[in-house]
Amino acid sequence: MYQVGASKFYIASPQEGKESDIVFETPTFDGHDDGAVFNQISYLGAANINAPKSEAEIHRNMAILNREQGQDQCIRVSVKIPSCSSENTMICYRSAGSVVLIDAATMQIITSYEVQRILFYAHGIADSDEAACFAFTWSHGNSQESAIFQCHVFRCDIPEAVRQVSACFAKAFMRSPPKPQPSLMCDESQGDLKPSSLQSPVSTMSELFIFELTMDIKEEDSKGGYYVVPKDRSQFKLRANTEKQLCFSVHQVSSVHQRILHIERCFGVLVCPGRNVRHADMRLLEMLSMGNDPGSNKYIITGQWDSSDPALESLNLVEEPSSANKSYVTVAIDLVIRGIQEPVRLQLETKVKVYPKNERFWNLSKRQLVQQFYLNLKELAASDTNEPQFEVISVDTSGEIDRTNKSLGITLSGLMSLQLVDPILSPKEEKEDEFRDDELSDNDEPMLSGTGNVSKDCSAALLEQWSEALTKWTQTGTRPKQLTHLVYQGIPDALRAEIWQRLAGHSEDVMDKYRVLITKESSCESVIQRDINRTFPAHDFFKKAGGLGQDSLFRLSKAYAVYDEEVGYCQGLSFLAAALLLHMPEEQAFCVLVQIMYHYKLRDLFKDGFENLNMRLYQLGRLLEDQVQDLWQHFQEKGVEEHMYGSQWFLTLFTAKFPLHLVFHILDVFLLLGTDTLFLVALALLTSSKKDLLQLDFEGVLKYFRVNLPKKYRTPKASAQLMKKACSLNVKKLHKYEKEYLTLKNAQDKADLYGNEFERLKNELQFSEEDRERLRTEVTQVKEMIQREVQRANDERQRNEVIISDYKKICSQLSQRLEEQVQAGKILESQERICPKCKGISENSWVDPLSADADPRLAQALQRVRELELELAQTKLEHVEAECRNQDLIHQLNAVSSELQASKSSWLNKTLSSFKEAAKKDGASLPARRESKDGMVRDAA
Repeated sequence: MYQVGASKFYIASPQEGKESDIVFETPTFDGHDDGAVFNQISYLGAANINAPKSEAEIHRNMAILNREQGQDQCIRVSVKIPSCSSENTMICYRSAGSVVLIDAATMQIITSYEVQRILFYAHGIADSDEAACFAFTWSHGNSQESAIFQCHVFRCDIPEAVRQVSACFAKAFMRSPPKPQPSLMCDESQGDLKPSSLQSPVSTMSELFIFELTMDIKEEDSKGGYYVVPKDRSQFKLRANTEKQLCFSVHQVSSVHQRILHIERCFGVLVCPGRNVRHADMRLLEMLSMGNDPGSNKYIITGQWDSSDPALESLNLVEEPSSANKSYVTVAIDLVIRGIQEPVRLQLETKVKVYPKNERFWNLSKRQLVQQFYLNLKELAASDTNEPQFEVISVDTSGEIDRTNKSLGITLSGLMSLQLVDPILSPKEEKEDEFRDDELSDNDEPMLSGTGNVSKDCSAALLEQWSEALTKWTQTGTRPKQLTHLVYQGIPDALRAEIWQRLAGHSEDVMDKYRVLITKESSCESVIQRDINRTFPAHDFFKKAGGLGQDSLFRLSKAYAVYDEEVGYCQGLSFLAAALLLHMPEEQAFCVLVQIMYHYKLRDLFKDGFENLNMRLYQLGRLLEDQVQDLWQHFQEKGVEEHMYGSQWFLTLFTAKFPLHLVFHILDVFLLLGTDTLFLVALALLTSSKKDLLQLDFEGVLKYFRVNLPKKYRTPKASAQLMKKACSLNVKKLHKYEKEYLTLKNAQDKADLYGNEFERLKNELQFSEEDRERLRTEVTQVKEMIQREVQRANDERQRNEVIISDYKKICSQLSQRLEEQVQAGKILESQERICPKCKGISENSWVDPLSADADPRLAQALQRVRELELELAQTKLEHVEAECRNQDLIHQLNAVSSELQASKSSWLNKTLSSFKEAAKKDGASLPARRESKDGMVRDAA
């Protein structure tokens, strides 16, 4: 019994002559079963994985499951790990060479995994949230076509125990794989069958049943019916916001004892966007129909997919043609099978691509999604009905099966006679088999940077040639003639550090500066830290966060950012620095990096808004046009531009995507030839892939550059052939293309200058037109206002003329009456002088016209005269005010005329001049009329 953290964590199985401290009361283990059982472990779940030997991919799945699965959501288990050879073990369960999962509560076996099918083991990164986790990848399926890979993740309650688990796995991996048994046996979790004879005894612990599930997706058409959506080799093609139906066909393929399980009904059809979804996220669909097909033994299920369901809205989002993201959908059916108490869930994941609702597909490829499911069932005690009762041990899937050129029926005898094309690899297989996993993996996944191993082997003859060349180089101080030929073949990995430094011409002063630069701070540190985490993740030296490799890369990148303040740190520079660090210490790598950036002028590509990079890409395009005319024409037709694939190549010196043996060979030639190497390698890559590229559309070309092209050179032989072809190409016209680019750039600069001037003048003209329109509006408003004022003045003048005319009439009448009264007074006076007696009579008869006894009409007339005099005074006042307003209007008109003169609008000047003359005439006539009126009034007075 071992103690870990003062807790009983795992139990070592007893050896001969020893007794175990703890004995499980279960028939699963025998006292002779050698291995270690670990307790206090949580099983977090499993996820499909494309790269089963990628530690970075395993860590990513580990982090996701550890974050999503809480303490109450995971399964509490004990894990048994074998630790001795199967030849010395008494087999009780199936094979001592299996990792067994045991339910912590019931001590019953949940499932097991053969060690020989475990592809890779990894534990969590120290000092991270996953430090207490470990995981392994396991292969499901019998052949390359049906094999899928899953990553199983576990978490220890005691983080320190992960070391003991890792040690037990390492010991288990050193075991020899067990030889095939002469009987057909199935594991309680394993869905594979081994070649055997049907007469061989069969294990009574569990029984394997194989079911085949076929799925179609149908969409509603314009006539109200449903048709099968097209499916290519990897994905269904769906239309957004369209009603759909999921159609399933399930039938049993075979079983160990040839027993048939009857499907009674379908409990539900479920769907959810994405992969590795939780059970709670699955959406239950409406069941349309279910039942047995009369013409076959298949069970048919149809469910209705409501496109308006908010939970499925992400499957209505149309994907961009250039998008590299993949959409997945998880579909499941729950089957009620006779003899099994709980419903059996068959769950699958598939890729989908969403197109617009009105998209039309011409070449409809109606492929079905076919998967086989392996049900490991444990037979229970017979019931009263004498029908067999089963308990589900595990349900595994083979992954999608391609039935394009294969028969749809697969029988048990066919499986037994099937020979594996590529045996499942154990963790200690030879390195030359590692590329087989890449073939089995998803072809849509790009290859991780830093992939590949570089051989350090070198023949004695080649070393002799290099020794001779280095001796001459040291003695003469100049590059020997044979150096070019040797570098073209590739520098031996053991000599690269020295040769690279000699070719680059490193400086001791720069090396001394490095020790000071790493102590300074840089504003780019956060960007550098983010970049180094994704630099060469496939290489062990840079894989561990906070490890020696990432720390060295961080210091080197930061030192260059401080050294080159103009350029600083540029994204992608870490890949070049990492390639140098794999061959030499930090100080030497820094010196070579500085030489590459300055002496080889790589930093010019990052300056002036990538102006020099644009010139290099233009040169690449011209090379392609001259030397690979058909491919250049194809790119023009599809809209593929040089910067879409060449920018990353040039900025990173091809270090970001390609295998390491090709990266190092490119650096060999680059340090020898300089910038011309960029064009040689790029042209060689395009020429070698011309046949494939000519068959692809825009999206396919970009995907090819991102995924397929790097994988094409995974072997050293393919890389050597590429570099041999690159070194034989001719790029002597680069200087000519540079002159062309500069000429075009100068013409473009002039055109841009003229264009900017044209835009400026156009804007000024637009502003002038707006001012002109504004002034025209103002003139119209002023004209209307003047017309209104003139009309009002005319009306006022006419009214005044009427008043004056009436006033003249009244004055004339009063003058006439006054004369008559004066004449009458003279007559009376003459009469008085003639006769005194008449004087008294006249005095009695004379009446003062202004007295009260006077004639009332005369009083009214006099009153009217006084009123007219007042109205006349008011009229004169209003007339003066009108004159003042006219003067103000004339001033405003003069100001508007000045503005119009400035805008040189001749027609407006004439119009304003006419307005001014009319205003002056009106102003001259009004005072004359006023004078005449005053004179008349004075005369009347």
